[in-house]
Amino acid sequence: MAFNRRERALQQLATYRSSAYQLYCGHASWDWSEAHKKPGRRGCEEDEGDLAAVRGESGREQEQADEQGGGRNIDFLQHADTTLTHLVHLSDALYKYLSLPTASRARHRATKMGRREAAEVLTTGKQIFCSEIYGNMTMVSQQTEALKYRGMPGNEASRIRQWEEHMSTAIEQLRIIKEYRTLQALRVFGRLFSVLMPPLYATSYVQVALDSGSLALGLVIGIMHSLVLTGLFNCVAELEDPFMSDINLDGIDCREELVVLVHEELLCARRMMFPEAGEFVLKKDCFKGLDVSSDYNRTSRYNMQINEIK
Repeated sequence: MAFNRRERALQQLATYRSSAYQLYCGHASWDWSEAHKKPGRRGCEEDEGDLAAVRGESGREQEQADEQGGGRNIDFLQHADTTLTHLVHLSDALYKYLSLPTASRARHRATKMGRREAAEVLTTGKQIFCSEIYGNMTMVSQQTEALKYRGMPGNEASRIRQWEEHMSTAIEQLRIIKEYRTLQALRVFGRLFSVLMPPLYATSYVQVALDSGSLALGLVIGIMHSLVLTGLFNCVAELEDPFMSDINLDGIDCREELVVLVHEELLCARRMMFPEAGEFVLKKDCFKGLDVSSDYNRTSRYNMQINEIK
């Protein structure tokens, strides 16, 4: 089951990266000239009819201000850069979340220090998840609303929403893999099996030594049997958290996948979409450090664990 967790995590990372790339391309290059916006996306202007249809009676003051200032040209480079900024911060936040220490071992449930450590790690993860990850995900969704406001047809906006859904589903799948492990009963059985089976077969090793006339052969077989079972169990235990690449040779390199490659792919797409644009400047993440603990601490099981320990 642990090996399957690693493969599932890789599949979800691939889904997330693919959806993020397509989402940016959709915001940066979509053209809706068929939606009465001739000569197409780059020539689109917001006019009085657009503003009145969207704002209605409640937006008269802003509409009057727009009328006085004339029609506003849409800066699609700025729109695409805003979307790119939120996608970059979203990937960075997801990397930070997946790189948190493991907090789902048996000692994190059975011992006082383990429960305290788990509560602190999971509360930090909850903070990152609620503020930075879904904060930026919400702003990406708002970018789609901005496109609809400027005339994007509903069917094309629905396709972008589908990519957003794929990203959200992949993020939730990664969270489940990060926070939950294989059943404790199966892990206990595997550990006991790897420890107790070699002594139970000790008589078989003795019989091999007697039949072959070689004590060394019996000892080698017994030692190898014990080492193989213990090694197999340790391999499975290490892959319970497949994101810890710094301590696990087979772990997923989340920094390479979510920081390096995502940044390079999105910036490459920007250079292709806007070849005359200047260098991209990443703005500060407005959701970083945002305290949302008051929204969930009263009912959070992690906060309850901390209070019980104190």
